[in-house]
Amino acid sequence: MKKVFFMLALALTSTAAMAQSTRIIKGAVVDKNGNPLPGATVEATNGAESTTVDADGTFSLEVSRWLNTATARYAGMRKKTLEVQDGDMVFRLSPKYEMDWFLNVVSGVVTMERYARNTNVPNTTYSLGLMGGFLGKNWGGYTKLLWTPNSSFASEPAVPTVTIGATKRVFSFMHAYAGVGYGKSNGIAKVYYSIPSSGGESVTYEDSNLWNNDAMAFDLGAIFRVKKHISANVGISCVTDFDDTNFYFSAGVGYVF
Repeated sequence: MKKVFFMLALALTSTAAMAQSTRIIKGAVVDKNGNPLPGATVEATNGAESTTVDADGTFSLEVSRWLNTATARYAGMRKKTLEVQDGDMVFRLSPKYEMDWFLNVVSGVVTMERYARNTNVPNTTYSLGLMGGFLGKNWGGYTKLLWTPNSSFASEPAVPTVTIGATKRVFSFMHAYAGVGYGKSNGIAKVYYSIPSSGGESVTYEDSNLWNNDAMAFDLGAIFRVKKHISANVGISCVTDFDDTNFYFSAGVGYVF
């Protein structure tokens, strides 16, 4: 009889110990609009315990009492990890890949070739512009406008360089882009000539000619998803009429919608 009581006490002690070492977590798994995601899985992060979400999007799972976080997964959605809490846990999942629109303000340096005494001398100024488009699961598109406000550099500063192109997702945080468009190639031709003075000595004069020619524009660069609603970009644009070439080195930051 004593043996029976001993075994019963041992069983009750073991049950109590097990009860103290586990806990029940519960809650729901939904999309970003609050719709339930039946069939999703909730699991102990880096653990063996897991369960499948019911038709109404709810779940209940027994896990180790010392578990700190749990993770929800659903096909086509980004996984979500939350800290374990006593109340209901609500996992709101977002699509892994969704089309995001962005608009960036860009600025940078423009270089051109200045011809003086048959020697190429670099000349630089600044540019301002806008870049906008959409970033898709794999491919997207964009438009970029770049102005050269410096009237001493461009005889038509109001005429922008316009490029249109495609974006390609390279990493989850980075999209490469390339495009073509229209612009103006700028240059300064300096002519030096000598005229004899009344004293018989020659006087050298300098004459400058600033031009803007219709040109092709080419883009290459990258767009980075810095945070959920913030993007940044760096790139280079080449504007050439196949005789003279300008280079736009630009960077920008903006908002993702």
